[in-house]
Amino acid sequence: MSGTRWSSWTAAAMLAAGIAAVSGCAGAPGGAGIPPTATTPDMTVHTSLLHTRTATVLDAGDGAELCLGMIATSLPPQCGGPELVGWDWSQWSGAYEDVAGVRWGEFVLTGVYDATVFAFTPSTVKPWDASTAQQPEDPSLPDFTTPCDAPEGGWRVLDPARTTIEAMDRAFQHAAQLDGYAASWVDRARVPVSGPGASPEEQLEATAVQPELTIVNVTVVGDRAAAEESLREIWGGMLCVTTAQRTEAELQRIVDELLPRTEDIRMLSVVNDGMSGTVVLDVVHDDGALQAEMDERYGEGVVEVVSALTPVD
Repeated sequence: MSGTRWSSWTAAAMLAAGIAAVSGCAGAPGGAGIPPTATTPDMTVHTSLLHTRTATVLDAGDGAELCLGMIATSLPPQCGGPELVGWDWSQWSGAYEDVAGVRWGEFVLTGVYDATVFAFTPSTVKPWDASTAQQPEDPSLPDFTTPCDAPEGGWRVLDPARTTIEAMDRAFQHAAQLDGYAASWVDRARVPVSGPGASPEEQLEATAVQPELTIVNVTVVGDRAAAEESLREIWGGMLCVTTAQRTEAELQRIVDELLPRTEDIRMLSVVNDGMSGTVVLDVVHDDGALQAEMDERYGEGVVEVVSALTPVD
């Protein structure tokens, strides 16, 4: 469902940019093999084959990198990540763009990741074809679905005079000051979706802020009823107030503790997700050890480690 998070989805750290996914290496288009490079005995290498979703391979002139974090959508784009060992752009004519000396393209690959030298050696690779492949759902994306059941009589506006953009803004500001505040967001699932052939008016309707069609969601630790009563003094539109396990402040403390470890754990991002009551920690690769450490330190499931590189089934 569509929605907009008002708060509590604060990206606190970014190492290398690149939301895309996987990149490839030398070989003929459609999939190719690349011999692994020799490694010294003291190198920490994850020898099992790993892969991710679609990934952007980018080369700004100093060698190709596998972008696994956020990507700056400039032209050319900007991102960074593990070095791609053996990458040869001549193998991929027509599968990448070249602007101002920067080359980039989207690929799918498997290979071996060496955490010690921050490098990825592909074993198979093929260009990403959006027309035939489907991007897997990103598990780190928030779910804006309203968790409350529809009230008696269905979802409806109770007081049109207090169902305005200004009232909604005040409600969110007030919510953030509530004792035990965890998160707030809007659910726009009731706003009509414009199709491919929609008129300009229909497109505008689908993107405009429409308080009367918006469900305001707030979650708190503690007295849910008191929080709802307080918000009802400000907001006359559709409202869902639920209870949470952890406050925004509690989750943010964990984020602040993890930030200094950005380089140590090859962190891509860490966010305070008050909607789910967790901290989402994106890293280049976790073989399970980091998740186990987080579970022991903060409690099982409080920190969700998402590995960009995952084992091949």
